[in-house]
Amino acid sequence: MTAPEAQRYARLAGILLLISLVAGSYGESYIPAKLLAATDIAETARRVSSSLGLIRASFAAYLIEAACDLALTAIFYVLLRPVSRPLSLIALCFGLFSTATYATAEIFYFVASLPFSDPDMIKVLSPDLRQTIPYLCLTVFGYIFVLFTGFYSIAVMLRGYMIYRSSYLPRALGAIVMLGGAGFFAKNILFLIAPQHDSMLLVLPMLLAMLAMALWFLIKGINAAAWPSPTNS
Repeated sequence: MTAPEAQRYARLAGILLLISLVAGSYGESYIPAKLLAATDIAETARRVSSSLGLIRASFAAYLIEAACDLALTAIFYVLLRPVSRPLSLIALCFGLFSTATYATAEIFYFVASLPFSDPDMIKVLSPDLRQTIPYLCLTVFGYIFVLFTGFYSIAVMLRGYMIYRSSYLPRALGAIVMLGGAGFFAKNILFLIAPQHDSMLLVLPMLLAMLAMALWFLIKGINAAAWPSPTNS
């Protein structure tokens, strides 16, 4: 791949990162967080039944974010392959696996609305089940998201390491990305072994890393002069 081609991929990555950040924040965090009422099945059912349009809109936002993630996984593989082909491939595998597992979580998220939106389910389900299913699905959705965050964080840390090692992207950016992945990984570990210490603050470094990458790729891109020749990449 030539330097101009790599630069175009870098610009595209910046655009996709911004879209992913906005769509993911809305579809995966903001709206889902408003639906589940801890230990209150009836209130959760009320929130879901009154938010069917928002649930569909947030699911659509997730689909956009997932498409961006899949494209970014491939683009990062191409951009970071000159640093280390094996590590780039490993990051690709972890990225694809984490996207697939989160897609499973999103299925539960969408199913939470069906007792109030699907005509057949409305007919056959008892009132108790119509209240229980949304709470159960949203709870499972949350658990899958947290339990498999570690796989995504490994992909991010590997990408950060390769950015740090590259000659065509700044080391500071690589360090920020590694820190973001480490925050996600720490959250995953704490949730499993010390949930009392788990905190959403551990997500903030990842948001900073995504924003930093998006802005750098859009404004600066790669250092074309330092990009390896096609025979070496």
